[in-house]
Amino acid sequence: MSTTYSGKIGKFTFGKTQLLTSYRMQKYPSLAKLAYRLLGYTNVGNYARSKVVIRLLRKLPLRSFHQIVDMGCGYGEYSFMIADALPQSKITALEIDPERVDRVRHTKQTLNIPNVSIHDGKIETLPNDQQADFIFSIDVFEHIYEAEMPFKACYDQLKEGGYLLVKMPNISQKTIFPDSLFQEHQQWLDDEHVGQIYNLEGLKKRFTDEGFSIVHASYSDGFWARLAWELSYFAKKGGAIAQLLFLPIAKLLIHVDLLFDNSKSGNAIQVIGQK
Repeated sequence: MSTTYSGKIGKFTFGKTQLLTSYRMQKYPSLAKLAYRLLGYTNVGNYARSKVVIRLLRKLPLRSFHQIVDMGCGYGEYSFMIADALPQSKITALEIDPERVDRVRHTKQTLNIPNVSIHDGKIETLPNDQQADFIFSIDVFEHIYEAEMPFKACYDQLKEGGYLLVKMPNISQKTIFPDSLFQEHQQWLDDEHVGQIYNLEGLKKRFTDEGFSIVHASYSDGFWARLAWELSYFAKKGGAIAQLLFLPIAKLLIHVDLLFDNSKSGNAIQVIGQK
């Protein structure tokens, strides 16, 4: 039987490690510290995602989670956020990109975060005796071909009753400004998002086909969040100063988006399944 912690769950604060994980900030440390002190976290897309992820985390029985896997952790920002909020849990930050693995290790060592471990490899290579209570993957599955998506590996790695959270872009994307203005970004998407093939019903079906029961399914990233991203995209073209000046407006738009009901559509989809 799973033990439930009696300790209080801490606050989820995303991006506290950005000064260490961002190469751009590492390049100009003094300016980066000033910008962070004045404006907080500076990546608009990641900021928007984090607000949705935190809402999703609060739907889960976090106090019962001893072992957590961040599958495709990138620079470990979610791993470190959860480690800070759940100090009695052990988080495995799983990543296959060597440069990112090195950056996560550096951050862990610099900040002396004891409850995060780094695994350099795919989820199939995790030890079988370290089954997880919770596995989550944020904007990773769209980079994986459908036949290679590790739903089964996640299922096998979970304890009975464990949870899998997958958040990814919807196959159907709604834009505000003309698509011709985003051709460079679209080319990147065409090359990288080989697995952006599901709408919400399709992702739910993939979960159930793999043996999961659906606990939660929803859309996110509605009109206002998309407007924040598109305007930030244009601001970035104007350089770092323009990007930073627009940042407070972008964050405001993201918070406005969270006030609206995105139950019928959105540019992102997320499903929580239980084994």
